[in-house]
Amino acid sequence: MSGVALLSETERVLQQVSEPDVRCYLDEALKCFSAEAYDAAIVMAWSATIAHLIHQVNKIGLEVFQYAFRQEYPDRKKLPNTPDDLVGDDDKAFIQVCGQMRFLRVKSADLHRFRDHRNNSAHPNQNPAGQPEAEWCLKLCLEVVRYPAESVRIRDDALLVEYALRSGSSAETIVDLIDSDFHLSTATKLLDAYLNNSGPEYDTLVGIWRRLWDLLNETDRTELWGRLENEVVRALEGHNDVRNGEELARFIVWPVPNQSNHYRDSIARRYVSDLKRKVQDGSFSSEDKEFALWLYERLPGEFQSQIVHLCTRWLVKRVRQGNFDGRDLDFNAWLKMQSGPNQQRRFQTIRDAIVRRY
Repeated sequence: MSGVALLSETERVLQQVSEPDVRCYLDEALKCFSAEAYDAAIVMAWSATIAHLIHQVNKIGLEVFQYAFRQEYPDRKKLPNTPDDLVGDDDKAFIQVCGQMRFLRVKSADLHRFRDHRNNSAHPNQNPAGQPEAEWCLKLCLEVVRYPAESVRIRDDALLVEYALRSGSSAETIVDLIDSDFHLSTATKLLDAYLNNSGPEYDTLVGIWRRLWDLLNETDRTELWGRLENEVVRALEGHNDVRNGEELARFIVWPVPNQSNHYRDSIARRYVSDLKRKVQDGSFSSEDKEFALWLYERLPGEFQSQIVHLCTRWLVKRVRQGNFDGRDLDFNAWLKMQSGPNQQRRFQTIRDAIVRRY
């Protein structure tokens, strides 16, 4: 890009910049460059760049900034209260922390080189900056400030998981800031972290997963549905020592029951089949009943009728064995409401048996 083209591009970007301080610095950089005051142009371009980065950091949030600072400088005792606490006195640390926050569209190494040029220009020696150095710095400045702070996005698939596992984090607030190019890989890392770990800190990933799922396109969801079904099969077969089938079911974002979704239906068949097996072999428990009712609310009618049927079989066994309590009276009434006319006598018989005991 020639000097004339660079000036034209700078004027164009200047019209797009919304932050008053950034616009002011960039305007001064343009004027200085036009006047061949290259040292001053570099200093002003650096000021515009840093001011814009501060706006982007503030958009993402102070908590994430402080988290990134701890990751980059674990031995420092003093935690910056705002980005401004680093800017000026420790620009090098500020750049490093921005790199940790993974939103930069330019290389951290280039920003450090820009910083060196700025320091040399702010404290001129016998070798003042020339046009090539000023052009390079101004171009880099434009690459940073041309993207509005409001549109800042985290361009990484690991930060969200790392930050979410930090005690007391508000990771759900930054889900919307993940760049769309990283949605699928971020979701995959969330799923991996949840599947392979247990503990309260990992349970917080459920809410984050749900928010991220809403942002995924259908292609990404399709890929994840396949992975989810495989993991459900593993869990139901006892091949996951960390997460059981019910935990995975509560992790899944189920489509509304009246919405057609063959991936959901395929997974639902796995769960209903497993519940039927438990009723048949006598391992179906009260906890399984609660889980079955939870599934009932999330599945289409064909699966709902199967759940009612298997729960009815379980309740009949309990009554015959005399292994029931007063709560089963309400459950029987609910099953009766979900069943057809030809089943009503059966539920009356069950009710009479429970009432006779109590």
